Amino acid sequence: MSTILFIPRVISIPPVPAISRLLTSTGPCLLRSIIPIRSNVRPFSSIPLPPGYTFYRNHNDNSPPPHNMTPRPEQVYVSHIPSPQLPRSSVFEFLFPKSKQYNYFPAPASDPLGAKKAFIDGLTGNAVTREQVEEQALALAGGLKKLGVQTGEVACLFGMNSLEWINALFGCQSLGVIASPANYAYTPPELLHQVKDSTSQTIFVQPDLLPVLKEALKLDPSCNISESKIILLCPKDKKPAELKHLKCTEDLRDLGKGIDGRAQWEEDVEKKTAYLCYSSGTTGKAKGVETSHHNMTSQIQAVRCSFEPMTEKDVVLGILPCSHIYGLTMNLHHALSTNGTVVILPKFEEKTVLEVIQRYRVTFSLIVPPMLIALLHSSLVSNYDISSIRGFQSGAAPLSADLIKAFESRFPHILVTQGYGLTETTPVSHVMTLDESRHHPGAIGRVIPTYQARLVDADSGRDVEIGERGELWLKGPSVMKGYWRNEEATRNAFDDGWFKTGDVAIVDDRRYFTIVDRVKELIKYKGFQVPPAELEALLLGHPKVADVGVIGVYDKSQATELPRAYIVLKGGLGSLSSSDREKLSKQIHDWAAKKVANHKKLRGGVILIEAIPKSPSGKILRKDLRLLSIKEQEEHVKATRGAKL
Repeated sequence: MSTILFIPRVISIPPVPAISRLLTSTGPCLLRSIIPIRSNVRPFSSIPLPPGYTFYRNHNDNSPPPHNMTPRPEQVYVSHIPSPQLPRSSVFEFLFPKSKQYNYFPAPASDPLGAKKAFIDGLTGNAVTREQVEEQALALAGGLKKLGVQTGEVACLFGMNSLEWINALFGCQSLGVIASPANYAYTPPELLHQVKDSTSQTIFVQPDLLPVLKEALKLDPSCNISESKIILLCPKDKKPAELKHLKCTEDLRDLGKGIDGRAQWEEDVEKKTAYLCYSSGTTGKAKGVETSHHNMTSQIQAVRCSFEPMTEKDVVLGILPCSHIYGLTMNLHHALSTNGTVVILPKFEEKTVLEVIQRYRVTFSLIVPPMLIALLHSSLVSNYDISSIRGFQSGAAPLSADLIKAFESRFPHILVTQGYGLTETTPVSHVMTLDESRHHPGAIGRVIPTYQARLVDADSGRDVEIGERGELWLKGPSVMKGYWRNEEATRNAFDDGWFKTGDVAIVDDRRYFTIVDRVKELIKYKGFQVPPAELEALLLGHPKVADVGVIGVYDKSQATELPRAYIVLKGGLGSLSSSDREKLSKQIHDWAAKKVANHKKLRGGVILIEAIPKSPSGKILRKDLRLLSIKEQEEHVKATRGAKL
């Protein structure tokens, strides 16, 4: 179906009671024209609204548009699926309403008592139902309240995926505390930056990561965090003996029993900040991204209309870090809206992942490209029964059509689809189902409901035509409030309300988008643009290449950047001699040279290394590759000087 373009009317916003009356009188007939009928999408208009609680109607109608939406220019792409109703409430109240009369995600008919497990710890087998998630969150919120933590404060969550981490997150949401998840791989200086920049005064920390936190706090004595506000992410029976003086999440739950842990919100709750995730910082210090309650609840609604249909029968492998917006949104919030089961793991370990897939009959998983590559080349897969899996959804980094084809050739029963999003967009803006992916390998899909997209030429500022490259610009109710305490960065990120993603994309005549590169990562060779992602996709097709990262290295003699590839071999470097490495590097270089235009040749060289540096979300850390190239250059200069002496 072709995308329908429209120019919305400029309207005035009716008062809240008027909207409420309008919505409660719409009935299921109107809703069928708004939301595609699926078994996992419940008609909200048939449910009475709590006092002071409203839904925005479909943005295509006479409804209040999000604050950053204005009449659109001509070349704007929108979803072929009509926009759903969008809630005006806190995230916690939307997922776990105080009155069950307003339960928008009730237990399925197959589980009337709500005994189905919502989250299972894949390592221990411990599990919680949806009702237990709510009860434990309210208890922990009560404990925080008793400690003096107040609505609107910031709490940092520093740990890997666990049931206790999930409890801490939703406990913060219940009380209205801004949750700021930190990457568990942070070094002390990186953690200190987030703790200070976010103004966190409460820190939840995994026990074995406490030394990192202590070292971080030592780096700046002015960062005065009370020991009573350092909470261990573990049950009481897992608290290390030497840390008995610190409270853990279970202690907080005990402390908060009988205390009302729900925030007493004033008006405009949906505009308040719910999450403070930090961007990956591949080009500098990470920036805090303010995600409002409306950003997240709108995302839940939009994804439910467009994502691969999920039901209570699905078992999802939750391997993505919940400290990253992709895992946070999809494996926690979206999962709770489908009443499925998520089996969580702290990190990707090939053998453990395969064991969990087999034991729990996993049907679906959200992944990043490095995980797909690991499974593709795994020698262990044949030892396990993974026949239950029907599909993988990849995101966070580009996934080439060739890699998808190679994976599906080895595992014909598993389809691989791809989506797109950023921390700043909460995150998903484009997606396609497994069935769509059969016909559009390598694409990120079409724009999901509530979003608007443009492709803009970086030099001229004009909207490009179908098939032409342009920077992807986005608008919608899930686009961030802004960068935390950074007005300049926020101002630079937007153009007349449009968020500039920094990603270069093309769109075909059926409105399927494909990411082809990053604006800031384009290599400029003598005025020609060289997309690293294009070369990386090509090199992954070489029979001896397992992984690759491409950067530009500056050559003073030519006054230009030269494309350089860092290569990880299948099977590793092993005992390869230096001469063998040189021969193999040249062989890969010559192989690629025959397949690319002259300006895209790897004139900067092919370097064999043990591993490509990547963030936990799977993004190539090109700044680390650039540092490596600088170090190589310095060593080369020293060696040259030594030879002359």
